[in-house]
Amino acid sequence: MNKLNLAEKSLKPIRKWGCHKLECFADYIEAYTGALGKGSYCYLELYACGGKCLCKGTDCVIEDSALRALSVTRKFDNYILIARDSEDAKSLAQLTASRDTDVRIITGNCINEKVLQQAFDLIPRSASSFALIDPPGYRQLRWSTIRKLAAHGKDWKGHKLELLILFPLEMALLRNLTRPECQSSITRLYGNRQWQEISRKRLAGKISSEKMRNKLVKLFKAGLKELGYKYVEDFKPASPSTHPLYHVISANDSGHRAKMISEAWGKERYLPCELLYDKKDR
Repeated sequence: MNKLNLAEKSLKPIRKWGCHKLECFADYIEAYTGALGKGSYCYLELYACGGKCLCKGTDCVIEDSALRALSVTRKFDNYILIARDSEDAKSLAQLTASRDTDVRIITGNCINEKVLQQAFDLIPRSASSFALIDPPGYRQLRWSTIRKLAAHGKDWKGHKLELLILFPLEMALLRNLTRPECQSSITRLYGNRQWQEISRKRLAGKISSEKMRNKLVKLFKAGLKELGYKYVEDFKPASPSTHPLYHVISANDSGHRAKMISEAWGKERYLPCELLYDKKDR
């Protein structure tokens, strides 16, 4: 493995499960774009990072989701990346400057209505749009944002903006479920207080921890269906840890995504930091 330069040493470190997630996403977005028909397609990423990261404990530099989406064979016509941090925005701008693709970078928090509106203003009218929602934790994701995405508008086929949500189930959400000071943030995540009944049943010993996980995911999916999405599917990905730190949830109006998700997240794979990794096997 090559020796890291000074800039690479300062990259954001991610753990093994994060590297696994990015490898799976690369497979998914390649399959997704490969199945697209004629028309204009826009890619929106709500929590874009700096373009590259470092696998923790190794010298392995890997591309994050934005660069992987830009590397697909069948490109999107437009890419809109929302980076919360100005340093990430600057890094993304440098890494995408030479790309022969329409890439727009917005700096700000997607929770902010003005920031999200900037993204909406850049989506071509009647274009079919795909949004990756991969928050760094449940506190950074709010139902109000999901609702605005669903209500943004429809493409020429009458389809709402498609969502791929990497739902942060284990990223502090379960640990904070019974803490009074966290109730407001969890309610903002779901847009209602129905999650409290699930928490009460778990505290009373009426449901197992696994059933609680399933119910929390099911509740989020129910909200997506209430927003009018025709197809809402989820998948519990393979994970280096005992429980996956997130669930993959797809919401769209155009067709089933379960097979694509299962093939991307369900197969066994070696990671870039592992000896037997071969990018051609992806």
